[in-house]
Amino acid sequence: MTTYPPLGLPAYGVLAITSLLTTLRADVVWISPEDQQQRIQNASIACYKQMYNESRQIPNGVHCPMYWDTLVCWPDTPAGTVSVMPCPNYVNMFQMDENASKVCTENGTWFVSPTLNKMWTNYSSCMAIFNKVPPLIAANIDRIRLMANIGYGMSLVSLILAIIIMLSFKRLHCARNTIHLNLFVSFILRATFSFLKENILVQGLGFPVDVRQHKGGVEFIEGTEHWECKLFFALYNYTLAANYMWIFVEALYLHMLILVAMFSEKSGIRWYIIFGWASPITFVVPWAIVRLMLEDKLCWNTHPTQAYFWIMQGPIVLSTLVNFGFFLNVIRILFTKLNAAHSPEAKKFRYRRLAKSILVLIPLFGVHYIVFLGLPDKHVNETAQLVKLYFEMFFNSIQGFFVSLLFCFFNGEVQGEIRKQWYRFRLMRATNFRNSRNLGNHTFSSYVSHESHESPKLRRSSAGATETIAMNGITSCKNPNGPLLDNTCTADDDCDANTSLTNGHL
Repeated sequence: MTTYPPLGLPAYGVLAITSLLTTLRADVVWISPEDQQQRIQNASIACYKQMYNESRQIPNGVHCPMYWDTLVCWPDTPAGTVSVMPCPNYVNMFQMDENASKVCTENGTWFVSPTLNKMWTNYSSCMAIFNKVPPLIAANIDRIRLMANIGYGMSLVSLILAIIIMLSFKRLHCARNTIHLNLFVSFILRATFSFLKENILVQGLGFPVDVRQHKGGVEFIEGTEHWECKLFFALYNYTLAANYMWIFVEALYLHMLILVAMFSEKSGIRWYIIFGWASPITFVVPWAIVRLMLEDKLCWNTHPTQAYFWIMQGPIVLSTLVNFGFFLNVIRILFTKLNAAHSPEAKKFRYRRLAKSILVLIPLFGVHYIVFLGLPDKHVNETAQLVKLYFEMFFNSIQGFFVSLLFCFFNGEVQGEIRKQWYRFRLMRATNFRNSRNLGNHTFSSYVSHESHESPKLRRSSAGATETIAMNGITSCKNPNGPLLDNTCTADDDCDANTSLTNGHL
């Protein structure tokens, strides 16, 4: 069994989605329990042979005798000194580049721990992979955990509401919104698995059945398959990959609509959906097979061999870089169109409109992933690590909330449908009230006139207000003087994409 000190994985378990917190170093010992036992036995035999060798030179003066402490053979050590030995390379999950130490007291006896009441060896550095949490990061872990939970909670609630709204109105059922809905679902799956990971797993290491907790830390139970937690982390990695792929699909779709003049919004929608959900399988499944066959360690929540980890990480990084290229090209196209505008008013506010468009595109294209993409995980100042953790956890957890605002709650089409539904509700309630009071002298037209007096929207409708309220769709949501990223929605074509896709929410 492998024991983890209590300070280690609680801090890192919260942030397992970042490579900084899940990547194990390559100089860590990974051997089977049977191999470990055999090698320990061989080392003990060699130690006792050396210990009882008559030709061995024994130092003069007071000293601690050669001693086998069940892991390392400690040589004769002068009294009042500390003996240092490399961490053994036959103990599972020890770091081979660190050292263990053992104190020889002034009276020539090995140090005895008053707590354990037996001779004690300091192997803490050998397990530094788990307990060297930088103090600055350890002091902020609880705040980061709280921020992440709040962010994922906001994203979950807003995304579920957005899906309910967009499925409730037939006018919103179109190819573009189908892609939006799939993106929402990917964010919901990501937030759900992140919640489960942080609240069900014990210190981010495994399920309660996979570990044993005691005062010394957390003990991972070896010798069993642990297929439940391995399946969980495989699915968790799939949801992360699917979310990245759907961000890529959204970026590709918008880029094609803006770049290709003859691109049809409904063209290839099935292939977009297949790519969004199936493409992660092409690299998550191979990664899982490699882990099962070559590196079946713990619950697959650590990455000791970086080459295996990049089977999954490589396509995600590539999609992020391509998205950034799409982002720059779209900004270039928008800037060109703004400079080509002939209206003095349009030229006056062109930079403001461009800035608004950029703010919309950043969460859509996942541009924030680029910021720390090249920051190494090791040998980095802990302040830089802390800034990276805050930045990544904030945007990763809250991104779903921002996307739901942009594509649903700030969406001109959605607002128009909700407004129409509210007018219908008020009209129906007022009609039922008049009928119940037998007010036959109040006609439908008089009610519309009354509503037009109260509502600026209906007041502009003049004589056609009744038909506008009763019709199944909005006659037009085109805004000629609106923002650059606008959308047209007509009664004949649910989702026309003659312009761009952000539906007038800027």
